[in-house]
Amino acid sequence: MSLRSARHLTSVFLVREGSVLLLYRRGSRAIADSWVGIGGHLEPHELTDPTAAALRELDEEVGVTADQLTDLALRYVAVRDTGEEVRTTYYFTANLTVPGPTDCTEGDLRWFDLSMDPATLDMPPTARIAFAHWLTAGRFDERLRFIMVGADGRETGPF
Repeated sequence: MSLRSARHLTSVFLVREGSVLLLYRRGSRAIADSWVGIGGHLEPHELTDPTAAALRELDEEVGVTADQLTDLALRYVAVRDTGEEVRTTYYFTANLTVPGPTDCTEGDLRWFDLSMDPATLDMPPTARIAFAHWLTAGRFDERLRFIMVGADGRETGPF
């Protein structure tokens, strides 16, 4: 097995009035253009506090601050081996108490109805698993779940 670098990321699914906000991220150095939650990389001083990183990324990318949120919760921790690096992504959900943002520095924002079929979206592997599970089952409880995707593409979880 070869040595791999590590990358730590956050992603937040913002909810308001029966819809969830997703970002069509363009030009990322980590993933192909695709639908994701709002988020990004953890800074070195945030490695022990992914919530702080999620809040920083929300503010930087869409101008949403902690006082505009309720029920911010870590819902999924996903580990993906790309073969070159191990990516750990912390997936959060939160309710937005103000009208939603319309612009993002990283791509295009769009609100999706919570009854949508997530299979219709092009998403990175762990985002697809977390989002699909959260839409169908995870949003009805407060559990923290774990997801793993191996270098061979084999998926485990959420569990």
